[in-house]
Amino acid sequence: MPDANHTRHARRFSRLAALAAAALLAVAPALAQDEPTQPQTQAEPQPPTQTQPQAQPQAQPDAPAQPNGQPIPRRADPFDPIPLGAEDPDAKTFIEFTPLSAGIQRLSLSDAYGTAGDETRVDLQAATTIGGFAAIPFAVLGVDLDGVFVSLSGAGSDRPIWSQSEPGVFVAHIDDADGSPLLRITRRYELRDPDRYGFVITSTLENLSDAPINARLIQTGPIDLPEAENNYAGDKRRFRYGFLQPPERQLNDLTVLVDDDLANRTRLLGRRVTAPNGVKVYPPQFAVWPTARTQERGHRLAWLGFTDRYFAVLVHPVYDPTAVRQPEDKLLKGLGLVDRLVLNPASAAPDAVMVMRFNGERARIAPGESSTTTFGVYVGPMSRPTMREDTLLASLRIPEVVVYNLGGWCAPCTFAWLTEALMGVLRLFHAVSGDWAIAIMLLVVLVRGILHPVTRWSQIRMQRFGAQMQAMAPKQAKLKEKYKDDPKKLQQEMAKLWKEEGINPAGMLGCLPMFLQSPVWIALYATLFFAIELRHEAAFYGVFQTLTADNWRFLADLSQPDHAIPLPEFMHFSFPLWGAVQSINVLPLLLGVVFYVHQKFLTPPTSASLTPEQEQQQKIIKVMMVVLFPLMMYAAPSGLALYFITNSVLGIGEHKWIRAHMEKHGMLDPEKIRAERQAKGPGFMSRLSEAAEAQKRLREQAHGGRPPTIPDKKRKKK
Repeated sequence: MPDANHTRHARRFSRLAALAAAALLAVAPALAQDEPTQPQTQAEPQPPTQTQPQAQPQAQPDAPAQPNGQPIPRRADPFDPIPLGAEDPDAKTFIEFTPLSAGIQRLSLSDAYGTAGDETRVDLQAATTIGGFAAIPFAVLGVDLDGVFVSLSGAGSDRPIWSQSEPGVFVAHIDDADGSPLLRITRRYELRDPDRYGFVITSTLENLSDAPINARLIQTGPIDLPEAENNYAGDKRRFRYGFLQPPERQLNDLTVLVDDDLANRTRLLGRRVTAPNGVKVYPPQFAVWPTARTQERGHRLAWLGFTDRYFAVLVHPVYDPTAVRQPEDKLLKGLGLVDRLVLNPASAAPDAVMVMRFNGERARIAPGESSTTTFGVYVGPMSRPTMREDTLLASLRIPEVVVYNLGGWCAPCTFAWLTEALMGVLRLFHAVSGDWAIAIMLLVVLVRGILHPVTRWSQIRMQRFGAQMQAMAPKQAKLKEKYKDDPKKLQQEMAKLWKEEGINPAGMLGCLPMFLQSPVWIALYATLFFAIELRHEAAFYGVFQTLTADNWRFLADLSQPDHAIPLPEFMHFSFPLWGAVQSINVLPLLLGVVFYVHQKFLTPPTSASLTPEQEQQQKIIKVMMVVLFPLMMYAAPSGLALYFITNSVLGIGEHKWIRAHMEKHGMLDPEKIRAERQAKGPGFMSRLSEAAEAQKRLREQAHGGRPPTIPDKKRKKK
């Protein structure tokens, strides 16, 4: 007999399987099982515990008497949906529809292509079918009429439920069991202005009966953005949202707050549950909004959606920004509870497909009256200037969703204000030069120029300290040999020697300012990594493409590896850090050469004796910089490789100039350094050491010229 744990796991897995079949929009006859369930509200994803999907929801207490039998959706004549945006050359958004559920079959942008030089548009939203189930973006799953769920998918029949009255407008009818008209649902898609990305969806429920109806619409929202072709540095797809504080804290403030968690999609997938066969599966559904955390804090939803490295799909309210008088006007209304559904729970994280489901708010509709829900969808680039041009998006602070931050452990040292300033300067340099590669190089020159005083101060201190230690090495060796059996005396003599030679221990801290510069370079790295302005932009005015007849892809896209030597398709492979590798890239190899030369300048030959441990440390550092780091950067965007190469070349020149300046003025002469130190008097560390010695002598005098001892009783206790 199976044990208790096995039985418990089996029951849990059966519930998950049942909910997966019920929650997802199927394209097979199994669609009869489509039925809404209440979402979870845990702070952390937990497996759902709803009843079997075949059980019908109970009628609401205030619902009128149910009609005899089940409401039936009326069938319409087959049709081919007319797309939106196809006839308008200025339209930025192109939408193809599916007769099933009045949803979106494909959604693309007029200026978003898969690869540089390719005229094939990338589908930011597309119906996806896996294992007999389909995730259809912005589709109507059904309607809840007085506690009875009526599916509006239209699957399992040659005749659809929906009809198209005009481009982008779909209509469905529901009759009662006697065939009398009960409800009309109108679904309208409208593109925004030609110079704006996205569209608006308006859903209207009209009561055609002679009795009031309690109804709510169950629909899907956006689905996962497509996985990036080059997943260097990992999957950067995230879930983002904007919210308002509780009324008592928000008051009359119209500012929408933006989440700063930078939660990746793995967190939205949730924790896996172990199936009886040992396979890890994701919970088919759990709540996206509200959760226990947002309910506890009283947050109110303003907008939400998916983002990736370069694009965003965000659902937001629609209103006149100039007429907003109270914060509540900026809330996303009518969508009710938001679930996350996963199409293939047993898949690995990158392959899993998620779709949001909106369980609409229940509305009581009187005979002859209607209920309307409207929301907008921004589908466009992750570009703050583009978003800020749209006054509606700007009033919702949606531009703040654009962050140049890699997230994870290095997120705290990537300052938002710094990345925004660097991006502004990069755009300025591009406006002057007309080329993004040159703009990157000019930006690196500017940053190194600003940091040059710190770099110069740091290198001077380190090199002077190194010269002093090198000159003092023979004397140190003699002391070590003389007092090798008396460590305490050796320490005293070493301190005395340092003082006589005028060496300040603080000189060892000369490298500290270099580490303080790290946030600047991390911010610059993150800025270049997320800058959509570099996507599909060729380097150096496209000279490599112009000079070759076969459209050489070398540096044709600064957001991709340099693609110097394309590999045959059978040699393509993937690596966890690199992502997809389709070519031999030369910039990382050049980067290794530059790092090697840089190391030669930074660590010149020294006559000072090094311990075997010190020699091993130096070798490890050289290998990491010359071999390991270029390997990590092998599939990095070529814009980042240009940044590192430019920075290292400038670093070599800067180091050479500083060292030449020091040698010219005798700044590396140990005798001169000693004389300067004696002329200045004791430094801070020396004064601190002398003060400590003075206090020690005072304590010894207080104990009769002997060092203080621990009393016998305390010694016994210890």
